[in-house]
Amino acid sequence: MPELISRNPATLEEVGRVPVSTAEEVDRAIARAHTAFAQWRTDRSERQQMLHRCSVALTESSDRLSALLVAEQGKITPEAQGEVWISARAFDHVATASWDDEVTAPKAPGRKASIQKVPFGVVAAVVPWNFPVYLTVAKIAPALAAGNTVVVKPAESVALVVGEMVSILQSILPAGVVEIVHAGPDIGRRLVAHPEVRKISFTGSTGVGRQIMKQAAQTITPVALELGGNDPVIVLDDADMEQTATSLARSVFFNAGQMCVAPKRAYVPHARLDEFCEALTAVASKISVGNGADPATGMGPLHNEAQHAFVRSLLDKATANGATVVTGGGRGTDLPGWFLEPTLVRDVDDSSEIVALEQFGPVFPVVGYDSLDQVIDTLNGQEFGLGASVWGSDEAAAIRVAEQLEAGSVWVNQHNAVEVELPFGGMKASGFGREGGAAGIEEFLQTRVLSIRTPHGA
Repeated sequence: MPELISRNPATLEEVGRVPVSTAEEVDRAIARAHTAFAQWRTDRSERQQMLHRCSVALTESSDRLSALLVAEQGKITPEAQGEVWISARAFDHVATASWDDEVTAPKAPGRKASIQKVPFGVVAAVVPWNFPVYLTVAKIAPALAAGNTVVVKPAESVALVVGEMVSILQSILPAGVVEIVHAGPDIGRRLVAHPEVRKISFTGSTGVGRQIMKQAAQTITPVALELGGNDPVIVLDDADMEQTATSLARSVFFNAGQMCVAPKRAYVPHARLDEFCEALTAVASKISVGNGADPATGMGPLHNEAQHAFVRSLLDKATANGATVVTGGGRGTDLPGWFLEPTLVRDVDDSSEIVALEQFGPVFPVVGYDSLDQVIDTLNGQEFGLGASVWGSDEAAAIRVAEQLEAGSVWVNQHNAVEVELPFGGMKASGFGREGGAAGIEEFLQTRVLSIRTPHGA
């Protein structure tokens, strides 16, 4: 039987194997979820009680899940622990959330009516490798709260940790409420094209998102897409550079830069460019690179060979075209995995691929500017609109800049502040639909009108 092999990105050693799901197994998983839906949708209070128990179970399993997440995905232990923690928080949030299942419609002669919010049915959740536990839960938790059932397809390289997490949930939830399948793109296409799948939730690249939209069009299946984001940072001329650099470094190099809303590029006034680079270098140069299981490690490897090669190629092209590496650029360790030190690059502009493309790695380009209005116009004219941040001492001025940016999340004097209580998603080519907050539950509900004729035109 074919198997998916997981390898530790730091050591390249095998972590474990998972059997590949067949097409027939995918069909059976969807059928089980479809059968479970009829009962699962009926009692919201009971659902929420079970989702609270899921939150408790994830918290109690934190050490086991975190260790597996470090070994399979590559992030450092504190980041893995944080991912499990926020996943438990997401379940707890939906377990206590409130929303209107039904409201009375405006009166009209001869009828009475209600507007109902009802679940879709079976939801297909397709999840990437960078935050496999949280991004799975961000789909499962609100979908289940709304009364849907879910079939998960994780990225092949993180099948072990997602499988373990789903197994924990299955020990609490009724049979069929959450199912999981393992395989590559062929099985993923079968899942999202299945006629009994009534909603698709996908997180990943914009290119794959477009393919899913094309497939969903064949069955007229609604989709929620959280896609790529080349997230900009705008540093204003009154920013505290030391404070900005310290905060930014935590976000830029978190999970080795492999986060959809990680800061991907900074725009800094020319007059303060040297100061910004010096301040960020002082922080970045102290981040140690190594195995995420080592407590001394400040940043782990990139997740796989292809991602490492892509980021490395962007850096090499930039330096060949005159960019300056301010700090980093090497491997930073003798371990055999996919390592690249925290790297800061300057003397680049928007025409450079390292700025124009989403790096998804620990390489951070800095672009100098003279006109703030031109920076805003340029950013709003680009295809992505997931996240952005503005940094400055005058909070009101920073907010005025932030409110002009076309992005789903815009932060002021912080970045990557994803919270389960707030909706999260993109604009433009960064996708549509929301996860988190009340909007995250509403994403998995559809509107039905119940209209009843009343006697004598009452």
